[in-house]
Amino acid sequence: MNQLVILGAGPAACLLAIALARHGVPARLIGRARTTHAVEGLSQRVVEALKQLGCREALSLLGPRWHRVSSWNAQEVEMNGEFVVDRVAFDAALLRDVSAAGVERDAGLVRELARDEGGGWCVRWEDEAGVLRRTDAVIVAECRGHTAPKLAPDRHAGNTLVSISRTFEGARRQPRTTFIESLPSGWAWGGVDPQGRAHIQVVTLPDTVTASGGKPDAVHAAALEQLSRMPLRFGTRLRPAGPARARGIQPALRGAAVRADYLRIGDAAYTCDPLSGHGLFEAASGAIAAVPVINTLLHRPAQALLAQRYLSERISSVFFSRIEAARQHYATETHWADEPFWRRQSAPPASAPADAPAPGAVFSERPVVENGFIVERRVVVSDEYPRGVRFIDGIDLGRLDALIHAGGMQAPADLGRQLSAPGEAVGRAVGWLQARALLSRTGH
Repeated sequence: MNQLVILGAGPAACLLAIALARHGVPARLIGRARTTHAVEGLSQRVVEALKQLGCREALSLLGPRWHRVSSWNAQEVEMNGEFVVDRVAFDAALLRDVSAAGVERDAGLVRELARDEGGGWCVRWEDEAGVLRRTDAVIVAECRGHTAPKLAPDRHAGNTLVSISRTFEGARRQPRTTFIESLPSGWAWGGVDPQGRAHIQVVTLPDTVTASGGKPDAVHAAALEQLSRMPLRFGTRLRPAGPARARGIQPALRGAAVRADYLRIGDAAYTCDPLSGHGLFEAASGAIAAVPVINTLLHRPAQALLAQRYLSERISSVFFSRIEAARQHYATETHWADEPFWRRQSAPPASAPADAPAPGAVFSERPVVENGFIVERRVVVSDEYPRGVRFIDGIDLGRLDALIHAGGMQAPADLGRQLSAPGEAVGRAVGWLQARALLSRTGH
């Protein structure tokens, strides 16, 4: 019986396995390597996560940062660069990093996840020779992306969009560049390399595809006709290197994402609007956040509910902050405000999330990470910081508040001696609490 089995072979699965290995938590990975080519951008935050986890093979693929340009609301702006990778090569490199980390992996396709006779998990999977095999587990980490089978209805689902991608030859040769541009029926992201090979992704409404008779090539070509800035960069002699590929996309928060013996990580837990470009970052950050949760479930079962609460609240908070950030960004594009795509994508939500914090700031007992486990500590929660703030300048706000309420307001230097911290840092933490009217409250 395996204590922990990770399902999948993409970034979320690989990074979770590597992160667990670095913390001495053994896991078994079951999944089949990606075979569908796609081009995707990586932010510097993803690169830092790869460095943190020692993913040498994946890092070796990145090469130089690509030049990044945005044409939004009739303004062309050069932004921080990004790294662009082919997902087949990138995922294969991550699997080599998994092997280097000493993680056991079974290469195969997961066919079924079910309960066994004793209440644990039974994973049935097909190996590369087509033989059906079985692996048992106490805890399962579901990392097979947005296509992973659901155990419960979605908690929230946003607007459905269609992404249509196509690769071209004959683009104007130039330094590696990515470009994003809005258009009446949606928006487009493109990348071009020094050899003149370009990849362009168009995001639009399903109605646009239906109106074209469901022909992705036609929709993609019509969208390119609406672009004004990207052709100036890429040139007008693009030759298709293959058919357009369409897929549906939808921001969604999955139900039953966190249980004592089952966790959904990465796109299996929630998906965001592709405008944000957060896909690989969410996989990396979600994997890293899951490590202390799994560590707690395995080694401190008495704190299982607290660990589940931590991950569940994190998933919900990040998801709603991402979709609100995307909505606000859509709203900044005013040139197409009357077009159906832009009206729908910039419309405010019908209601706030059910677990949204009340206005103001309060101290609250919340689960936090401490020494590799999930524990409960006092933090400051507000609509600005829904997941809570524990430290300001290294000062534990809960301990500081307790000291002040026990002994009255003292000079920062005196409080600093009791906290073994510099008085200047204590003074800034006190000011932060005072600005939120927290020190005037005697009951929490």
